[in-house]
Amino acid sequence: MAMADWSKLPDDLLKVIAKRLNSAEDYASFGAVCKSWYSIFGDEDCGGSGLKSPWLMLAEKKDSDMRQFYSPLTSKVYEIPVPEATGKWCWGSPHGWLVTLGTHFEMALLNPITGIHIPLPSLHACPHLNVSEKSQSSDVFIYKAVLSSSPSSPECAVMIIYSDYGRLAFTKPSQQTWTLVESEDGPVEDIIYFDGSFLAVNMAWEVWMYDVSGSEMKAIHFAAAPVVHEMDEVEYQAKYLVEAGGDIFMVIRNLYMRTWTFSVLKLHMSSKVWEDVEDMEHSTFFLGNNHSFSTSASDYPEFRRNTIYFTDDYCGFLDIPRHFDMGIYNFHDTQIQHYPVGHEALSVFSAPLWIKPSFS
Repeated sequence: MAMADWSKLPDDLLKVIAKRLNSAEDYASFGAVCKSWYSIFGDEDCGGSGLKSPWLMLAEKKDSDMRQFYSPLTSKVYEIPVPEATGKWCWGSPHGWLVTLGTHFEMALLNPITGIHIPLPSLHACPHLNVSEKSQSSDVFIYKAVLSSSPSSPECAVMIIYSDYGRLAFTKPSQQTWTLVESEDGPVEDIIYFDGSFLAVNMAWEVWMYDVSGSEMKAIHFAAAPVVHEMDEVEYQAKYLVEAGGDIFMVIRNLYMRTWTFSVLKLHMSSKVWEDVEDMEHSTFFLGNNHSFSTSASDYPEFRRNTIYFTDDYCGFLDIPRHFDMGIYNFHDTQIQHYPVGHEALSVFSAPLWIKPSFS
């Protein structure tokens, strides 16, 4: 009996199969069959971020180009060579790409799985950054970098929060410079991309919307500050924006040397009024050194519902190596459980981050 030649399967059938895969591990096994199967990942619908289970990218190890990725789906750690990320600040995204910053202020988009590298304008081209030739990237702290979409989209834009004053700037992979965005009412703390625009929350707790699709950037007041109760023994309340099921949430991280608790508010889109959330129901939030995003328990049963998976996104403020403030916060009992990996690393800048792997 003749053996079947799996390499001859029609592309349309392979695409149907590929679209049903929901983990990077399944994709790796699929692509390893033969070249024709692997080539299917060139199709954005098949190789994009889709429903792939998030991975935790761990801190870099000294004198190594290998990076470790922890998969909660399999409870395994995978080592992947990512030399383009060595010695660089990195920010994760739900689109499968990293935003990187090098020691000489060079910036890029990087897919750590495929190794594809797309240059962005240097921070020397960023307004009011006051970068001199003698400066190092550690002298200027970028708090966060967010992608609007995969760079395969012609509309892909990158927005950053930079400088000690929480300024905003954006660019596109095809552009040669950064465009300064006038943030309203003080420094910005977090940004996300939602429904065609960037949303930013500032230190005054207000949310502003920035449309960068046209020739001119437009800033629109999106939501007033919520009524927030002060908490005893809290040094600082960090703010995050998260989209889940088409709704906008504001997550408050209560810190005193480390994370103690979280509070969550939901925005009523019609009235633009915030209300306290007592239960996140079937959602899971991923916050920290990445574009904040969410998953649902029905699509990702490997992640616990009603929880917040968080990483350390303020380690750059302390110029000393230390263990990272990260873990899993249970919204029901307010307990924090440590991740099973990643706590042995010490780093000033290379903090762990969440990313949804992509093969395109």
